[in-house]
Amino acid sequence: MKKIIIVNNDMRVGGVQKSLYNLLWSIDLEKCYDVTLFLFRKTGAYADKLPEGVKVIECDGLFRYSGMSQQECNGNLKDTLLRGFIAAIAFFFGRRAAVRFMLIGQPMLSESYDYAISFLHNGRCNSIYGCVQDFVLSRIKAQKKIAFIHCDYRNCGANHTVNNRMIEQFDKIVACSDGCRKAFESVLPDLKNKCTTVCNCHNFNEIRSLAEENTYIYDSKYINIILVARLSREKGIERALKAVSEAVNKGFLVKLHVVGGGNLCNELIDLSRDLGIADNVEFYGRQDNPYRYMKNADLLLLTSYHEAAPMVIDESRCLGVPILTTETTSSRDMVTDKGCGWVCGNSQEDLNKALLDILADKESLHGLKKKLKAIEASNDTAIEQFNSLFK
Repeated sequence: MKKIIIVNNDMRVGGVQKSLYNLLWSIDLEKCYDVTLFLFRKTGAYADKLPEGVKVIECDGLFRYSGMSQQECNGNLKDTLLRGFIAAIAFFFGRRAAVRFMLIGQPMLSESYDYAISFLHNGRCNSIYGCVQDFVLSRIKAQKKIAFIHCDYRNCGANHTVNNRMIEQFDKIVACSDGCRKAFESVLPDLKNKCTTVCNCHNFNEIRSLAEENTYIYDSKYINIILVARLSREKGIERALKAVSEAVNKGFLVKLHVVGGGNLCNELIDLSRDLGIADNVEFYGRQDNPYRYMKNADLLLLTSYHEAAPMVIDESRCLGVPILTTETTSSRDMVTDKGCGWVCGNSQEDLNKALLDILADKESLHGLKKKLKAIEASNDTAIEQFNSLFK
């Protein structure tokens, strides 16, 4: 049995945390793996739903502030001042300086492990996002150390000399898709021999079960398009509104259903009004169960400027909903290679044309939807890839 420690910042609802949560529920904890999960903060929706076989340790040192936002200090003066001071160090002097401060009084973990896994990649070098790789390299004793990356390393701000020098110290580097791996290798080709892919795991049974709970019924006279995303700039939601506007102007009966919260919500609502499509767009805000909205949709739309390996793609495929996405790091291997939708160029013009072509051929759209509903989804490939890390 392999003795493994996995380190992450927290277990909030998010792509990295969901991937970790699903992985822990998918691997064999009885026969193959003795897993310890070390969290900077034991917080978030997934923290209390972990498998019984996983031992959880919460950080009691300064690294806990890397798993905490300034708002989450909740008026605690000590936390507010310390977290703010560490963030200021990172902003003015870089993350490495902040890490050196956080390492004060943070002893090595007492136990030794066969493998130590940093599950969260480092971000921009003037913020305290990440720091998981720093902790794994500095404060854990293990025979082998593995770094997971869940990002488009070229475009998310991770590609920096400080980050590059750190990640090269790991024995293996694991990307969440072939596309993410290839993007990383294009930046650091000398590390190619260390790189491999472990796809994200999913709880497909739970997804299908949640989709049946109070399933949202759409008006069938429309082609109903769903967009599930954080309403932030990199997601390109405004491009979805403009593409739908063009489709409406061309005479197509189409509705866009936007599930997700974020700081651009009011701006996007105003844009839908300015484009004259307020009646063709519904905003539902952040939803704990987006699957009840996805199940009866005709098409999932992703309009991001850059992405890693969006979990919503495999979730949509599992529910039998075809996908149209702009071309990003993993779009080809996750969508076209699996025959579950279309990939268009990453521009407004390409998106508009692709959507119009799909709407003009509703028979093909409905045919693909029927085909996808007959496919059984599984984590077999992802588990095989994960197991191969330790051979």
